[in-house]
Amino acid sequence: MPEIEQVLFGAAIAALLAASLLSALALAYRKAHLDRMAFIVLAVGFLAQSACIVIRWVDAGRVPLSNLFETLVFFSWCTVLVYIVADRRYHIRVAGVILLPAAFFMMAVAALLYEAPVPLQEELRSRWLALHAGISLLGYAGFALAFATGFFYVIQEDLVRKRYVQVRYLIQGLVVALGTGLGLYVGYLIADPTLFEDATGHRVYGYSRSDWTIIAVSTLVGLAASVLIGWIAARGASRPSFANRLPALHVLDRLSFHSVVFGFILLAFGIVSGAIWAQVAWGEWWSWDPKETWALLAWIFYAGYLGMRELLNWRGRHSAVLAIVGMFFVLFAFLGINLFVPGRHDFN
Repeated sequence: MPEIEQVLFGAAIAALLAASLLSALALAYRKAHLDRMAFIVLAVGFLAQSACIVIRWVDAGRVPLSNLFETLVFFSWCTVLVYIVADRRYHIRVAGVILLPAAFFMMAVAALLYEAPVPLQEELRSRWLALHAGISLLGYAGFALAFATGFFYVIQEDLVRKRYVQVRYLIQGLVVALGTGLGLYVGYLIADPTLFEDATGHRVYGYSRSDWTIIAVSTLVGLAASVLIGWIAARGASRPSFANRLPALHVLDRLSFHSVVFGFILLAFGIVSGAIWAQVAWGEWWSWDPKETWALLAWIFYAGYLGMRELLNWRGRHSAVLAIVGMFFVLFAFLGINLFVPGRHDFN
């Protein structure tokens, strides 16, 4: 990594980590000055991220969205951007407790996966890359915001109704699920399974015994860390006074809905532009590639969310739960499918 990019990358990671900690402390202790400090530090990190992307773009001579390193950096940048815009519009910094650590984690993993820029395959040298991949990732960031606000809607409603034990179980369970999943994926990245063609000509991953050991250890580490973090978070958030630190239910519901609409529209553009690009590059609109199929399933899920919200009046808690569940579709479409089925959208 070039020295200037390395400095900016390190500054971005440090700023995101600091902003995450300050945001959590501001929520825990209701200190306005910590909120302001978190936002200032975040702005510095966002500028550093932006500079990294621009430098990479100039150095590679193309939009930096061709491998996992570049995609994680851009997705992290989109997540921060969406959070900043939402905070300016809705003054809802509580979402940063979820989104900022996620953005930090993506940058930290990207740092371990650095790849020098290489020329793209001929069929990928197209302006459609920026349109298709960039818009899709920005849409995914919108769904991440919907997840965060939907999650806090459920927490706030349970606190208002004095369901403190339920709050504890919800937070603990969700943190453990996410932490274990992240540990599994990091283990997969470290293991780096072999890609080969089987007897039928299909591309498959081959895992050695050491690969499975690495994946198992990483998953257990993620599980153990998330159990501890979840326990601490659940203890603090399940207290009656925590309700006073969260936005009103109608604000959380409105932002979660608007975020889903934002992500839904962008993902639709991403899928359509991808189909057009596929026709130009490979002569077919749709090939049922695993990643494009799961992206379509995620889009259909959110279409169902919008339909049930408007037609069946599934607002409030119902919408919040769907926004939470939908994020798991997004995560699987973005990263999880690579664990099982290789395809044209592989990051390898």
